[in-house]
This record gives sequence, structure tokens and C-alpha cells, in this order.
Amino acid sequence: MANENRFKHADILTLSKRAANQCSNPSCGAITSGPSGDPSGSINIGEAAHIFGANPGSARFDLEMAPSERSSINNAIWLCGNCHKIVDDDPAKFPAGLLFEWQRDHERRIARELGKSSADIRRRYEDRHLEEFGRLSYLAERIILEKGDFWEYRLTVEVLRYEVEPIKQRWMALTNGLYVKPVVRIDEGTFFNWAQGKVNELSKIIGAFDGLTNRELVASWGPRGVPGNDMHIVTTCRLYRELCVSTLDWEESIRFSSVPEECVEMHNYLSGVGVTVFDNVAKILTFLNDVIEKKPESGSFKLQLEFSLPNNWSENVSNAMKNAVAALGR
Repeated sequence: MANENRFKHADILTLSKRAANQCSNPSCGAITSGPSGDPSGSINIGEAAHIFGANPGSARFDLEMAPSERSSINNAIWLCGNCHKIVDDDPAKFPAGLLFEWQRDHERRIARELGKSSADIRRRYEDRHLEEFGRLSYLAERIILEKGDFWEYRLTVEVLRYEVEPIKQRWMALTNGLYVKPVVRIDEGTFFNWAQGKVNELSKIIGAFDGLTNRELVASWGPRGVPGNDMHIVTTCRLYRELCVSTLDWEESIRFSSVPEECVEMHNYLSGVGVTVFDNVAKILTFLNDVIEKKPESGSFKLQLEFSLPNNWSENVSNAMKNAVAALGR
């Protein structure tokens, strides 16, 4: 694991050059390379530091990140060895967001020194462009501005994870019984319409997820060899979030409802099936990280998602409905 989370040598060289071989800590700014005692040699005290830690236990480590994300230059900042140790020894004082701000501010300052007028124009463009997106993670902003290799997939992974993770945590809290809501009582006169409505809602959620995955998401990446559309990617990821919210709301409406005894069997079959939506979001992230890590020069990868409801779910729901009808004498 340690090796796959390391930065590539080429990325380290690029990072040092983008920082003009100066520490990105605004309180330091030390020059990190210079001549050695050997007339043909040089010394370097600069290091490519991980913003989100490389391995479990390291500073700012994010368990949800894939190795390809941790080892990306987008997750790197150039620091002198001393500052690298300082920020890693006290991650609470030096959170990831602060390091992203250091990195961006430092590179902008270097760009101004290289060419003030063009750098100012570039800064105005970047600020204006990011305003169009609303709230994003620091890492997503960096991917949008720098657009390196496989940026479309990296952006999708980061925004999808950023948008869906809070809803996923809420889902886990629900399934573990960590919160409650007022119980809605469904009487026998309205149960069948209510239950059919819930099945229809779930069908629409699954249909929308299929459309997002097979049309919108693929379209946002652009045709092969053509850059994708960053706004389309972000918008699509946020639509996934809305679907996850709808799924959570749907599940809450099942769990926090009470039905006649004769209808409990069918009610039980409805509970928990929304998990397939969250499982398929996770499959998208796994698929994209696999593409990024393998870096195919040719050929293609195919994303196949299948909504796996419990075995014989439709048949069981139909039979449970018939049993309820018979029990209620309808």
C-alpha cells in the first residue's frame, strides 16, 4: 500500500518547479534547492508532502480516498523538510483545507512574479469560474483548475464522494437505529394505495439512477479524445446526491410507519431495499478509481450496474399483497 500511495518522480519534479523550489508555507518560503560543495552537484531540502495522508495513521488520512487519489499531484504540496514535519506533527492545526490554500496562494504568487499581468487575468478567470459551481471541496477545485490526466474521472470521484458521503452516513445512522421520527399510522383502508405508491416511487428512483449513469454521467465525460465538461460533471454528481436523499426519505417513510397486523409481511419486504442505490454509487467510485489506476492507453472500460433487490423480491411482495388482501377480506 505504501508504494501505490507515493507520488511519481515526474510529479515531484513538476511540483517543485511549480513552486519555484520554494516552501509553500507562507510563513516560511525557504528556498529548497541550491549548490552543494561539489561544483557539479546540488542539494535539495524540499519535499512533496501529502495533503491527505498517504497511509492509515498519517496526518489527515482519509479512509474513503483511493490510492490513485492519494498519489495524485492534486493531493500534493511542496514544502521544506522542516515545514513538512510541522504540518504532519499537528494535523489539527494544519488541516487539509489550509494546505490547499497555501498551495494555491503560493503558486499564484510565483505566477505573478513570472508574468504579473497574465497571472492576474488567470486568477480572475479562476475565481469567476469557480463561483459558477457553488460549494466544492478544495480537492475538487484544484482538479477543475488544473485538469491533469484523467481529470474527468478524478473530478467525478471527488464530487460524488463529497456530495453523497453525508447522506450515506445518515443512511447508516438510520439502519443502525440511531435516530427516530414520528410514526405515521397507515390504516387498512389506505394501506394498499400507500404500498403501491411506495413501490412506484422506488421504481422511479431506480429509473432515474439508470438515466443518470447511462446518459448524463457518460455524456459529461465527453466522447473519447474530447475533454469533458466540468460543470456537467458536478451537476450530475449533485443529481446523484438528490437521488440518495430521495432514497433516504423513502426508507424513512417505511421505517417510521405503522401498518395493520395483516399487512406487516409486505411492510417488512419494503424495508431496506433502498440500500442498492448506495451500493451502486460505491460501484461507480470503484470503477473510476480502477480506470485511473490502470491508465489505459487504448481500449475501453465498461461500467455495468445492476440493481440487485433481494432474491424473489417482486414475487414475495406480490404474494404478501395477496395475503394481506385475503386476511382483510377484500
